[in-house]
Amino acid sequence: MKRTWMLLSGLLGVVGTVGLARAQAPAPGAAAPPAGAPAGAPATRPTVAVFNMAGVMRDFGQAKYQVHLLNTRKNEMSKQLLGWRGEYIQIQQDLQKNPNPPDKEQKVQRMLALSRAIEDEDRKINKQLNDDASAIISDLYDKIKMVVDKTAEMNGYHIVFAYPDAVTAEELKSPYIKELKLKPPAAQPFYVAGHADITGIVVKTLNTWYQPKDAQGNVIDVSKLDIPAPAPGSNGLPGSAPAAGAPKP
Repeated sequence: MKRTWMLLSGLLGVVGTVGLARAQAPAPGAAAPPAGAPAGAPATRPTVAVFNMAGVMRDFGQAKYQVHLLNTRKNEMSKQLLGWRGEYIQIQQDLQKNPNPPDKEQKVQRMLALSRAIEDEDRKINKQLNDDASAIISDLYDKIKMVVDKTAEMNGYHIVFAYPDAVTAEELKSPYIKELKLKPPAAQPFYVAGHADITGIVVKTLNTWYQPKDAQGNVIDVSKLDIPAPAPGSNGLPGSAPAAGAPKP
């Protein structure tokens, strides 16, 4: 849900603790740029900033918690589906061992009924999980947009780009990441100066403003949750994996 400025105004007194500090201009008497420096290089803070969306989503506690809840919901919803699939496989194996049992017709009909039930339940679960994931993504977007907007306003940035990139040193060596960066995405800087990248500020502020809480209002320590690490190059957004489908006869 969107947070209004009235709700967030009380947090501005602790700007320094959440990382929304203004960029500093060079100290008086600082050395001039060396000869041959790129023309037009900024002498003070940048008016353009970037942040790594993959890095934000990987370290934003609220996003991790929502992924955990979605996976838990998926496992609960899939219990009956998995039971039907196990029964289907058991009947299939029995018929492979004994192709002509006295109750063969009943077993074949049961397999057909199970196949249809699994297909229907699979479709129902996927629709529900996709709807839930869409609502989660919309909420996470609103929270990230709020933090980025306020960070830009307080630091005087004219433009803030979000870009997908590696998060770990291992991912930097990934051929997939290198291929991704050669494709024409919406925004993909090849070089980012440290003072222009606000990924850390966005993550720290998000985790301060939007701490994940349980139904009783207790803050969740996401580091203790069993959350699979995102695949290299993914943005970490919550989604639903297809539920187990019906095995084919």
